[in-house]
Amino acid sequence: MSLSKVLTLALVVAVARASPVLNNPSRVLRRDPPAPSAYPLGDACGHEWQYLNFNPDDDTDKAHLQKLHDVICSGEMRAISSYGRASARDVLAPYKRYFPESDEEDDFQTHVKDVLGLIAGTSSTDGAIGTVVGTFVVDNLDFAANDPDEADCTDEGTLAYTLTDQLDSREKIHFCDPSWTRGSAGDVDCASLDPFPSTKMDSFSRIALHEMTHYSSVGPETSLAQQIQDVKNADGEPAYDPPRVHGLLDPEQDDNPAVTEINADSYAWMSLDAWISRKCAADPSGNNWASFFTQSPPPYEPAE
Repeated sequence: MSLSKVLTLALVVAVARASPVLNNPSRVLRRDPPAPSAYPLGDACGHEWQYLNFNPDDDTDKAHLQKLHDVICSGEMRAISSYGRASARDVLAPYKRYFPESDEEDDFQTHVKDVLGLIAGTSSTDGAIGTVVGTFVVDNLDFAANDPDEADCTDEGTLAYTLTDQLDSREKIHFCDPSWTRGSAGDVDCASLDPFPSTKMDSFSRIALHEMTHYSSVGPETSLAQQIQDVKNADGEPAYDPPRVHGLLDPEQDDNPAVTEINADSYAWMSLDAWISRKCAADPSGNNWASFFTQSPPPYEPAE
C-alpha cells in the first residue's frame, strides 16, 4: 500500500476543518481511459510530470494544476531532494536522524543518495527535476476507489497514494483534498519551529516526494534495488511523520535500521529536514546549516 497518512489526531482534525471537499471527481468506470497530457495551462518545464483527468476550465482544478506545476518548476522539488541527497552523501545530522550509517552489510548512504539523486536530476541543465519525474502521472480521479483491496481518499487522514490503476494499467499518483492545504516549504516560518523536526514544517513538496519514491521506476532502478514502501513501526502503525520515522532507527524505540531505506516517509522527512535546516540556519555556510535542529524528534506514542 502506498499511502501518506496524518497520524496525529489533532492534525487530522485541523486538516479536516481547513479542507472541505473542494472537488469530487467522478468515480464512473472508464471504458476508454484518456491519455495523460503535459501541463495544460501553459508551457511545461523540463521533466515535469504528466496530468490526467483535470478540467482546465474548473477553478479548483486550475488551482491544483498550478500547485503541481509550481512545486516542480519553481525548483522546490529539486531543492529538497538535492539537500536530502547531500545530507546522505556527507552523513549530516538530518540524514543521521532517520537513516543508519553504512556498514559491511548495507551501503545505506549510497542507496539513499542514489534514490534522491534520481529524483533531483544531475544539474540545473537537466530540466527542472530528474528525467524519471517526467514519466510520472498525476491523476485527478480517486482511482483507488475502483479497487476494493486498496484504501482511497475516503480513508481518514489519507493525503495521497501511488498505485497502478486496474482500469488503465498505469502507475499513477493521486493527491487527496487535505494535501492541497499544505503550503510551500519556502513559506515555513522558521521562528515557529521546535528545536526538533515536526509536522509544523510540513509542505506539499514533502507529500509529493513521498509519493515519488513509491514509483516502481525509482527504488528498483537504483543501487537500492527494492521497492520503497510504507514500513510499519513496532506497534503495527505506519511509520509516518518525524517521531515515527525517527523511531524506526532509534535504538531506544524500534531499533530497526534496516527498514529505513525502504520507507517512503524517511526519504521525505529527511529531505525536508535538510532543506528547512538550510533555509532557517543563522549560518548556512559550508555544512553549518545541518545543525539547525538541535534535537531529534520525541518518541512516538505507541498505538493501544
